[in-house]
Amino acid sequence: MNRLIFLLAAAPLLAHDLYMMPEQFVVKPGAALRVVFQNGDEFPEASSPTKPERLRDTKLVSSAGAVAFENIAAHERNTTATVKAPSSGLGILTARTIPNFIELDPAKFKLYLEHENLTATLKWREQHKETGKPGREIYSKYVKSIVLAGKSDGRHAERTGLTIEIVPEADPYSLKPGAELPVLLLFRGKPAADVAVESAWLEKGKAVMEVFGRTDAHGRIRIPIKATGPHRLHAIVMERHADASKADWESFWASLTFAIR
Repeated sequence: MNRLIFLLAAAPLLAHDLYMMPEQFVVKPGAALRVVFQNGDEFPEASSPTKPERLRDTKLVSSAGAVAFENIAAHERNTTATVKAPSSGLGILTARTIPNFIELDPAKFKLYLEHENLTATLKWREQHKETGKPGREIYSKYVKSIVLAGKSDGRHAERTGLTIEIVPEADPYSLKPGAELPVLLLFRGKPAADVAVESAWLEKGKAVMEVFGRTDAHGRIRIPIKATGPHRLHAIVMERHADASKADWESFWASLTFAIR
């Protein structure tokens, strides 16, 4: 819980996570599903809307194909959309944002890197004597959510082609508290090694957030499941930007939401 307190205190200084929270994770087949984009570090609700014009590839993919989101609209604290639920099986909801630029002073950038466990970037800046320079960064976000309509059809591990993607290698809807969820982190279609993965869930109605480790050499990590209800996984890959005239760094944010029954 100390990590959550630190996170909320630091949130005004840092970029925010973006994740989808369907109003229902287990849905009636073919029903209209309302999807909420949460932009912020709180869970399961966040603090600010995402501009609809920054969203791309908003869709639900199922055995029947892809269906685009509709009625995307920003509100005071979030952004919402609607989409038709699958007629059966698992539905994978996806979206991404167009890249955006941010510049932080050296102290705030260091705090952000430490907070997000971006140790390679911290070490690079130290080795190249750039700790006194502002952090000039381009970032984009890639969000997924998995819903269940009727009986699962085993599509949980389907890859969607997002630039960075958290792929569950077991069906979350088959798991109970006490189990582990094996996940694969992909970056540009390849396993992403040594990346911190954070899990968020609710215990007695209060959010708990914990980094359970870093992905192994094959991009994999096992996430302990500690409660029923909604869950959010979060990971970031950061690399040097190819064009130093535009930015020094580029980050790619991934999130995955699902529910444990």
